[in-house]
Amino acid sequence: MIVGPIQILREQIMGLKLTICTPLLCILFSVVLVSCASTAQLNITSKLNPPILNSTTTSSIPQKSRILLVNTNRSIERYRIAEASFTTSLKHSLAANTIDSIDLKQNPNPIDTLQDLLNAQHYDAVYTIGAKALGSIDYIDPDMPVIFSSVLNWRRFDAQENYYGIASEVASEAQFAWFKYFFPKIKKVGVLYSYNNQMLVQSAQQSARKLNIKLITKEVRSEEQLRDASQTLLSQVDALWLISDPTVLTSTQNTKSLFTLADKQKIPIFTYNKFFVAMGATLSITADLPTTGRQAALMMMNVLKHSTTEKTVQFPAGSSITLNVGKADTYKLDLNDDALDSVDVIVWE
Repeated sequence: MIVGPIQILREQIMGLKLTICTPLLCILFSVVLVSCASTAQLNITSKLNPPILNSTTTSSIPQKSRILLVNTNRSIERYRIAEASFTTSLKHSLAANTIDSIDLKQNPNPIDTLQDLLNAQHYDAVYTIGAKALGSIDYIDPDMPVIFSSVLNWRRFDAQENYYGIASEVASEAQFAWFKYFFPKIKKVGVLYSYNNQMLVQSAQQSARKLNIKLITKEVRSEEQLRDASQTLLSQVDALWLISDPTVLTSTQNTKSLFTLADKQKIPIFTYNKFFVAMGATLSITADLPTTGRQAALMMMNVLKHSTTEKTVQFPAGSSITLNVGKADTYKLDLNDDALDSVDVIVWE
């Protein structure tokens, strides 16, 4: 598999020209805000048992807030990028804040560790990165604001008081707009889901309908039903939309089996994370990680100022697009050449 930037594709393969954006692209850009700020680099070391906190103080005005940043595992790149972007954004803000950060990597008792920290020091708010961090802070202090990001099952915290966050995936409306822009002849898209994602699927059906796409859904109630449900659905659709679902993606083996079934029927898979492109996905619309950190920082500032937040959970404002041109060619998909200017990474297989 060869990965190359879109500039190389244009010069050596496609010879594309820049075009005036189509009406559909204009609609798309009203939904997706592309972030152009650069990613900050942050090298932080932290060991637990006993916990060691890293403190950073932003400069400027006297009213100071103290923030606890809890990272599930700083050695994971996406978590590290979110932390760096969040910290840098608060440094550049007008507010003066002290940020204590802690890494829960290999910590066997994260709840006890965080409880001890909160007993020893008052914090005005907490920013958690990843599911382990959010799950460990949950219910320790119900009155303290919690901002989260990089959590796949974020919907169960959507209605929880004092919880705010950035969703882990790009809004379904934006994803379907991209699908339509890249592959305009795709008419029927299928999705496998469990009860956990019922609300997401209902919302996605409305988004798809606006773009004249029929979203065909298939609920999976157990892991044992996955193969039969997959075969049934793949026979009815032009493409499969893969979402983050604990029943559908219950194991690596089941995920690989799903990709194998789709490949045999030459059904492209559109997904929410570029990780799946290596498995054979044709297109991924991934949340832009630096933008996610900056959004979390802005949300934190609004919460600390007690500003009204319209939505407790926001979708990422930026996205990164990976396209597997090899799969598109193999499946003989009608690819919109003008859309290639929007791709961040091209994959040939």
